[in-house]
Amino acid sequence: MKPLKLFLSALVAWALGLAFISATLYFSSGGADFTMTDVMGFGVMAVVASGLLMLIVYLPSLYWLKRRRSGVEPRRDFVLLTGFVCNLPLFITLVVLINRKMSLSEALGFIVTFLIIGVVFGYGFTLVYRHPQITQIS
Repeated sequence: MKPLKLFLSALVAWALGLAFISATLYFSSGGADFTMTDVMGFGVMAVVASGLLMLIVYLPSLYWLKRRRSGVEPRRDFVLLTGFVCNLPLFITLVVLINRKMSLSEALGFIVTFLIIGVVFGYGFTLVYRHPQITQIS
């Protein structure tokens, strides 16, 4: 059941990332040049790259931290791990590509998108692996 919940967490993270991409594309041009081709282009790149990041970087890091901490508390550490630490090489790569292969706005858009996806996935991981509260009946 936990793998399904992790997959649902990934879907929520992707949906929020795609929503950010769509909103950015729409509001950056006032809705004039907003096409589904743009959304699909940026969206597919973000989903594929973040899917690989989730499998190769996020999950091993999250499991390592969970084992090291003997649980998923405090949640802040798991969110920071996937949101910032695991994405740091990607952020540095995107910053280096500014004015070489992509514009500043595209790089910042991808950085914020991966930040959102990482934070949501890390938070979802903590929800999946939290210990249920045991209430005492008196």
